[in-house]
Amino acid sequence: MIKKESLLYTFAFLVDGCISVVWFCIPLLALRLGASYEDLGALGAIGSLAYALSCLLAGRLSDRVGYRSTIIYTCFLIVLVFSSYLVVSQVVHLLILGAITGVVVAGLWPPLQAWIGQGKEGRRLLHALSGYNISWSLGVLAGPVLGGLLYAVYPTGVFALCAALMGLLAIGLTVVRVREEEVPAAAASGPTSFPLARRFLPIAWIANFATFFSGGAIRALFPKLAGDLKISPELLGYLLGLIGVAQLVTFVVLARGGWWQFRWGPLAAIQLVGAGGLFLLAASQSPFILGVALLLHGLQAGVTFTASIFYSLYTRGGGGRRTGFHEAIIGSGFLFGPLLGGLAAEHIGSRSPYLLSAGVVFGGLALQYYFLKNSRGAG
Repeated sequence: MIKKESLLYTFAFLVDGCISVVWFCIPLLALRLGASYEDLGALGAIGSLAYALSCLLAGRLSDRVGYRSTIIYTCFLIVLVFSSYLVVSQVVHLLILGAITGVVVAGLWPPLQAWIGQGKEGRRLLHALSGYNISWSLGVLAGPVLGGLLYAVYPTGVFALCAALMGLLAIGLTVVRVREEEVPAAAASGPTSFPLARRFLPIAWIANFATFFSGGAIRALFPKLAGDLKISPELLGYLLGLIGVAQLVTFVVLARGGWWQFRWGPLAAIQLVGAGGLFLLAASQSPFILGVALLLHGLQAGVTFTASIFYSLYTRGGGGRRTGFHEAIIGSGFLFGPLLGGLAAEHIGSRSPYLLSAGVVFGGLALQYYFLKNSRGAG
């Protein structure tokens, strides 16, 4: 029998690493098939739309069906989807598969996050989420690097390896015995924490949307810019891996205390830092400066993601509905970032998506300030 947290942390690392490899390789496969900027934007947008809408259903469904069962069924479906990339020969095939992938992957993260946070509040919730965030960020760190190396050697074999891994994980999660942690009868936090969390929840969601709008544009369109700058797939993998490095560092720092909770100042400051990184992406041709910019984006993503999931799970009862909405926010950012960024790149210039993303961050900050100013007792 294995402790639930240990199992889910390992699972999050392997699954996120596997999916990161696939998401990294899909745009490269699309470029091999002759995809344009608009094609790349549409590819990211279609998958993200399917993911965002499906997360709303998957979160609610997992509250009823059970978190573990939902994850197992999803893993088996992912095996079929990843295997389908082996027979792709046209960009339109990728568009169809991108939508299917978005629908299926939505069955993973809302139930996994809700299962980890089940029965936890305050410091116990922060500790559990910190372990989860560090685990999946290590997967994101390894994924692009491994994806770049594997794709350079055997492009189509990447999808076969990832499908096999997901199958093994599904079988493992089916047969292993899990020791659930007992839920304490009394709440560990003060009675005023829940209403305060509800007030900060929309602020965190807005910040997270702006972050993943930017992240969606970067992941979908930066490979094309890197190609124009003669950056190799291997170096591209390392550069995108820096996002995971920054996220990992951020998660470790945030896990050390609750100094950032229920305060808008740290959340606003990191968004300004991320906007600075976007300006660097719009201006520089140096791989070193581009790497710094991606690090800054990773810092922003680490903070806004943590705030969003923390406030989403800081509640009593089933967490699937809120984690579903949390992931839908991420999916909607990944929808509009590639879509609008791809159009901007095609009709304005290859650097315009990053200026557009910076504008979204500043617009989000203004909206957060409005919510905070008009929310009594928000601090």
